[in-house]
Amino acid sequence: MSSEERKEETRYAPETCAHCDGEGCCYCDKTGKVLVAQPSRKCRHCDGDGCIYCGFTGWAGLFTRCSGSDGILPP
Repeated sequence: MSSEERKEETRYAPETCAHCDGEGCCYCDKTGKVLVAQPSRKCRHCDGDGCIYCGFTGWAGLFTRCSGSDGILPP
């Protein structure tokens, strides 16, 4: 079994966007939610307030375009 096969798949779950408190904004594509790696952790740079490191969502481990998605839940 290769190291890739042994590597666990990261699980993601929706969390409320900290920038808009779930109201919908440009950072969550107006859905109010973003997908976050589980277990959910607040961004260590801003403690969940929103900064450039977390895409202004307040969460560490955001599912991003680099990982194959934009991290935004479909409507």
